[in-house]
Amino acid sequence: MAEDWLVGGERRDAARERLIAHAAALIARRGLDAFDLDELGRRAHCSRATIYRHAGGRAVLIESVLASTSAPVLDAIRASISDLTGRERARTAIVETLRALRADRVIRQFLRPENLIDATPTVLSSPAVRAVAADLIGVDPDDVVGARFVIRSVLGMLLWPAEPEEEARSAEAIVAGVFGPHITSIDPDDDGPHP
Repeated sequence: MAEDWLVGGERRDAARERLIAHAAALIARRGLDAFDLDELGRRAHCSRATIYRHAGGRAVLIESVLASTSAPVLDAIRASISDLTGRERARTAIVETLRALRADRVIRQFLRPENLIDATPTVLSSPAVRAVAADLIGVDPDDVVGARFVIRSVLGMLLWPAEPEEEARSAEAIVAGVFGPHITSIDPDDDGPHP
């Protein structure tokens, strides 16, 4: 397709990006359940047919919003663990992932309990999600069991948040589940492992 002089690129790409940006704003403001293509059309000043032509239907748009929103979040998590290895990398990746996912207005809509529970089978069966989890915690990408264990654990922590100290201990317990136990001290008054 030739470059469009008006938008400085391919019109289809510009329209798709604009629709995804509007969809993300609507999801952040009103929630995932209230996301509606008719309202998106009103906000973007286009018809439903234009939305389908340039960005797909509701499900495709939701996937696109999640992909475009999660990319910078993943970049930030990767930056926070870039100099770390082993257990420290895995523990920090888990804690930073929880923090980053909860901090993003759009992603928070996907993390509402009813949405997260409904999406869990898809998340667990996604090779892309497993690859990201394996990369972040530093395990072999072919370690499906380890990656799925971390994903299930993080999903549980997102559904049932705890105080930061307890989440840090939980992250250590997850790391112990993947890398094996490595406890250097035990406090008899505490019920969690410590590095």
